[in-house]
Amino acid sequence: MYYVAKVNSEMCSTHKCNMCTLYCPEANTLMYDKEPKHGNSNGTSWVDEDRCKGCAICVYVCSDLLDRNCIEMVMVTTEEA
Repeated sequence: MYYVAKVNSEMCSTHKCNMCTLYCPEANTLMYDKEPKHGNSNGTSWVDEDRCKGCAICVYVCSDLLDRNCIEMVMVTTEEA
C-alpha cells in the first residue's frame, strides 16, 4: 500500500490555475488538460497514478499555499495499481 495524489476535478476546474503541475518534481505525472471533460466547463489537472511517488508537494501547493484543497493523497493497494 502507498499514497498517490488524487485531483478533485470539479473543484480544480473552477480555478484553472495549473500551479500544481509546475511544482511536481516527477515529469509527466501531474498534468493539466485545457479541454473540458467529464462534465466540467473548464480544464482540470490530473495525475498519472502509476508515476506518482507520493511526495505530496502538489497537495502543499494547492492546499497550503493557494488554499484551494483540490488535491488529496489517497491510499492505493497493490491490487488496484
